[in-house]
Amino acid sequence: MALTGSGELKFSQMRDEFGGSGQVKFSDLYRGGNLVRANAANNSSTNLAASVPTSGEIQVADFYSAARAFRHTYSSGATNQDASDLFGDDYGVDYPKEIVINNGVELGATSTSQEALQIDSGMSGNMTITNNGTLTGAGGAANGGTGGDAFEADVACTLINNGTIRAGGGGGGAGGGGGSGGSGGNGTYQTNGPQYYNIQGNPPTWYFWMRRYTHQNPPTGSRAAWGGSILFTWPTGAGGTATAYGNYRRGDLVTQDSIYFHKIYQVTNNSSSGGGGGSGGNGGSGGVGRGYNQSAGSGSSGNNGAGGSGGGTNAGSGGSGGAGGSGGAGGDFGASGSSGATGSTGNSGGNGNASNGSGGSSGSGGSSGGAAGKYIRGLSNVTFTNNGTVQGGTA
Repeated sequence: MALTGSGELKFSQMRDEFGGSGQVKFSDLYRGGNLVRANAANNSSTNLAASVPTSGEIQVADFYSAARAFRHTYSSGATNQDASDLFGDDYGVDYPKEIVINNGVELGATSTSQEALQIDSGMSGNMTITNNGTLTGAGGAANGGTGGDAFEADVACTLINNGTIRAGGGGGGAGGGGGSGGSGGNGTYQTNGPQYYNIQGNPPTWYFWMRRYTHQNPPTGSRAAWGGSILFTWPTGAGGTATAYGNYRRGDLVTQDSIYFHKIYQVTNNSSSGGGGGSGGNGGSGGVGRGYNQSAGSGSSGNNGAGGSGGGTNAGSGGSGGAGGSGGAGGDFGASGSSGATGSTGNSGGNGNASNGSGGSSGSGGSSGGAAGKYIRGLSNVTFTNNGTVQGGTA
């Protein structure tokens, strides 16, 4: 507590403020001595006993409003502040220290590995922080990043909050990937091979010979070849329409040497594979969390799935992949980010004439949003008085 600013001031009051015991003399109270310290060269804070002379004439009036403490006052914004940088070599000296953040001033953290203000280790003496402004942590990264802390105390201190202390919000979770499309069903089909001919007639047994393609090498047009080729039983009275029998199919009527022949095709049964399913779309990115100089971001939409490939003859095409899920939105100050959405199920493959297509696979779930940061980390080291607003948790 500072000494009175006017009127009577006793030596005993000076002794109580600056220390010492027994009788106190003016010579004991020069600034720069053991009781009233002078600032170290790298201590940029204000000495609250700066009015006390270092030598020469000294009088009671020099001690009006004086106090045994160093004080750093923030009158404009700053980022990533460590208390040890403010007091230099005097940080480790057993001497009271104060930090004051003025109304309307914001201290912020520019990354989640930093705090707006940290009372770091190595301090000696008492430390009192009075926040009349705002301490703000960094926002969490997209896709589930944890929000940053606003204030951290690694050593014992007193924190009086008359303003706002707010942790960074967590980043939104990534959206899940879309499911793969189902495979198409298989197909079957026939192809015509060598062409054979048979004499037109009505017996139950017909003898075939090959006119244009080699088969036991019968001479072309020779009636003697009729009985030396392939023997099949054909339904009695079958006409000239395309009627299938075994691996052969009746065709058109042709003539040779004034004799009617049926043209017959050898049939081959074939199979074809269904098309492959398309891949699922990628999930959307989550939004960043709200933090110092950073608004909370909305998650982006997922990508559409790829189309399936086409199947073979009479086979089904593959189903298209499902769309990826949208990313979650980033959290507000002191709030967790939203989870990403689940990706869509892939579409089923088309049916073939031999088998049905398969169903598409399910999309994957989106990832969880990031947790919010802490408005105070190291709470066990802090004697905390809150007269203002806090957002987030403590640790």
